[in-house]
Amino acid sequence: MDRRSFLKGAGFAAAAWATGHSEAYEAGPRTPSNSFTFAFFTDIHLEPELEAPKGMRMAVDLMNRSGADFAICGGDHIFNGLDANRDRVLEQYNLYTSLEKELRLPVRHVLGNHDVAGLHAASGMSESDPVYGKALFEKTFNTPTHYAFKHKGVQFIVLDSIFIDGRNWRPQIDAAQVAWLKKTLETAPGMPTIVITHVPLATSMASYAPGSNSPSYAPVANSDEVIPLLQQHNVLAVLQGHTHIEEGVRHCGIQYITGGAVCGRWWQGMQYGNREGVTFVTVGGGKLTTNYVPTGFIAVES
Repeated sequence: MDRRSFLKGAGFAAAAWATGHSEAYEAGPRTPSNSFTFAFFTDIHLEPELEAPKGMRMAVDLMNRSGADFAICGGDHIFNGLDANRDRVLEQYNLYTSLEKELRLPVRHVLGNHDVAGLHAASGMSESDPVYGKALFEKTFNTPTHYAFKHKGVQFIVLDSIFIDGRNWRPQIDAAQVAWLKKTLETAPGMPTIVITHVPLATSMASYAPGSNSPSYAPVANSDEVIPLLQQHNVLAVLQGHTHIEEGVRHCGIQYITGGAVCGRWWQGMQYGNREGVTFVTVGGGKLTTNYVPTGFIAVES
């Protein structure tokens, strides 16, 4: 990022303090001096209804003005791929991709449970359909469901937390992926690392209000297998989605940051007091700083 862009981003972050939430966390050793900011936006649940396209455009405009280097979408790009019929799933994916083209930042993608096409029998979709399951996500975004990349001396590891079991799913990191994660961490010893998962590895969601202890908000089932791996390396933070709340849980020096939701409560207001928004993450100077910035979207009457 050049000096002008960085100052622009820094000014944006300062302005965000008034409307959002900002915290600084001490990073581990060897944090690069070359600061950068990226946007983490998650749980769009895009559909044609409830002015959802307007809400996504507001998030896109926020990110375009941020001076961020790139963006990561934390999953659940569309409203519901699990139960919808084939035409409806394709309609939602096409709507999402058309709006993402307005975002003037490179984008990385994380698989969410609602991005899985036709999984439930109610969809009427055949398992032999070429867009069934995770295939449409992989084809649309030209990406595997778990992968790693590096940016300015920081390693990013994207996990697939959606385990398919027949025509259902559960939040779990499969055994082959756990082995891959271990190897990936070991091949970059000491490198500052940020992990991204749709379903949280750690969350206090069940504590917040009546209904927040729903099984639908449960964290990754084998978090107790994954988290100890992360603690052996220089993992600065884990970015998470799925619960539609803005939250930070700190454990053994790792911050587990849940990034709110672009759609709030599925485009019908606030989710347990959390507005529609985007998280901006800045890495550098020995710290990882997050700013959760509301988009300003106002839900239609539901």
